[in-house]
Amino acid sequence: MYCLQFSTLLFLFLSTTKAQSRDDSLDLDENILSDVHRILQKRSILDNVALDDPRAECRNGGIYAGGICHCIKGQTGDKCEHFECVHGLSVGFRFDPESLLFSEPCICEVGWKGEMCDYRPAEKCGNKGEWKGDRCECVGSYFGSECQYTSKCVEGFLRNGRCICDVGFEGDYCDEIVCVYGSPDFKNRTLSCDCPDKYTGRRCEQCKKHGPLIEPFPHCELDPSKKKHIEKAAEHRQKVKKGIRNRLRIIAICVAALSVVAFVAFMGRCMHKNATTAKQLRNMKDTAERHRLLTNHVRLQKFEETVAQECSENTEAARIEERHRRKSEPAVLKLGIRKEKIKLETKGPVPRKDTK
Repeated sequence: MYCLQFSTLLFLFLSTTKAQSRDDSLDLDENILSDVHRILQKRSILDNVALDDPRAECRNGGIYAGGICHCIKGQTGDKCEHFECVHGLSVGFRFDPESLLFSEPCICEVGWKGEMCDYRPAEKCGNKGEWKGDRCECVGSYFGSECQYTSKCVEGFLRNGRCICDVGFEGDYCDEIVCVYGSPDFKNRTLSCDCPDKYTGRRCEQCKKHGPLIEPFPHCELDPSKKKHIEKAAEHRQKVKKGIRNRLRIIAICVAALSVVAFVAFMGRCMHKNATTAKQLRNMKDTAERHRLLTNHVRLQKFEETVAQECSENTEAARIEERHRRKSEPAVLKLGIRKEKIKLETKGPVPRKDTK
């Protein structure tokens, strides 16, 4: 009967291991061997114990044999009343799944979990997730039974759930730059390094200065053997700078003088132009005034001539009229006398009034 139970149990464990990944197979094999050893030990104890022995007071499945209790895995104590809490305190016989205070067999220390306080949640999942129930809940781009794989790769390429980093990068995501000199630049949030003064490049892998007088990387400093050439070059550079400054001063003085001359000429021209304009205005006013006076004089002369002519014409007409009047005056007088005579003749003699 025991052989049949052992065979069945071994078959179940072997069938379970085939469904697991290669990373989990070693742990499962060790657990299987441990369980098999425990079963065999329990069988040997059962063979040597009397079931009706009154001293068999072992709890939690323990077996009394040889004067002591042989506890099953996970139990300890003289009567197997305690739990084998790895990092915690056993509640002992007070354990009750329905209790408010002692519903767990162990009271774990800070940072430890599990029925036997035998694992850290972070370590259980490789510090890449949290152990909840019987599996890991991975964070970020991690996945797998222990969050051992990743689906993200920044500077590299993925292979079998692992990120193979390019040269100069590291980390699970290959998102950490390896600076040859200096330190990563976290302020800009870019994969670059904050380099010392004499280095440059993404990883500070180049010299900031280049030239025949600069030593190659990683020294990137002036060659001491060429110091004299550097001093001569510095002196020559100072002379050139001094000459350039003197030339610039001369050019500035010339430009200032030309500016003053141009300003004076411009102001003189403006003043001359204003004076000429004023003179022209005065001449125009004088010409207009003379023209007006001349026009008035001509008009006055014409008026006087017209008046004189009219006066002469009137005088001549008066003379002619007077002459004509004088000539016609005797005839009119004679005609009047004749008319009077005719009237008298037609009326007869005028009666005389009595003068009595």
